[in-house]
Amino acid sequence: MIASLIALAGCVFLLGHLAGPLLLRTSWSAGLPGTTVALWAAAVAGAVLALAGLAGLGLVLPSTPGHRLIDWIADCLPKDGHGISPLAVLATALVLAAGAMALRLAVPRIARTVRGRREHREMLDMVARDLVTKPDVRVLDHPMPLIYCLPARERPIVVTTGALERLEPAEVEAVLAHERAHLRQRHHLILVLADALSSAIPWLGTLRLAHTTLPGLLELAADDHAARRHGRAPLIGALQKMAITSCSAGALAVNPATAQIAKLRIARLSNPSALPRVPHAKPLSWLAIVAALGVPATLATLAVMMLPLPC
Repeated sequence: MIASLIALAGCVFLLGHLAGPLLLRTSWSAGLPGTTVALWAAAVAGAVLALAGLAGLGLVLPSTPGHRLIDWIADCLPKDGHGISPLAVLATALVLAAGAMALRLAVPRIARTVRGRREHREMLDMVARDLVTKPDVRVLDHPMPLIYCLPARERPIVVTTGALERLEPAEVEAVLAHERAHLRQRHHLILVLADALSSAIPWLGTLRLAHTTLPGLLELAADDHAARRHGRAPLIGALQKMAITSCSAGALAVNPATAQIAKLRIARLSNPSALPRVPHAKPLSWLAIVAALGVPATLATLAVMMLPLPC
């Protein structure tokens, strides 16, 4: 049992603190953005899973009377014949308080994001019109050349009249493919979860870095999908004429961060042969993903199986 706790704590340290900086130093992330996103997601999920397992075992560990939460629920303490340890009660209270604080920080951020998107969609319902030739697109009368996606059941992609006037038809199709890739691959959910987790557990460096790194990687992954379907030239042309925001955007605005990402995307699409290549990077990455998720899950499962019955 103690060995499982130590191993889970090691997983939290490795995945929660070391994995993020290591991923930032990879030289091939721009060449394999989808794989890199999967690695970041696995590191974040593994760290959270290990931390949850560590907290759960701390609540049920039968080290001292009164520390095992299951005993309290099952009313087994009178059978032990011992008094409740104040230190054990304090430890249990601290674990529960930390979990409650994390939820208090994460849930409101998710709720604000969902509420903001709903208000944005309601605004669009009043001022935008459907594009007859595209069943998933609505048009907003605005001179700013802008195309973005807002997750919704109906017509989740918004195109301004400024974009339709400035872009060539092939460029419009390339950008629409980019936005559809965001929606199909549920990039908006990844960004919401990364934002919530980084606010709930800010002391884990990997979660903080994932919150700032994933948006750019998701743009590169959507670019790859659009380039495979429509070629690189139309997408480069569109990027040079306009700012394409990510799925997390909640307002019709161009920000400096978006402009910086657009420059990186143009350079990457213009000269793909310059991207660094690492032999066997993809299979090794998937082995790392399996390990990041499987090791914490296995340790937590084995520790639970070794627990004695509460009564």
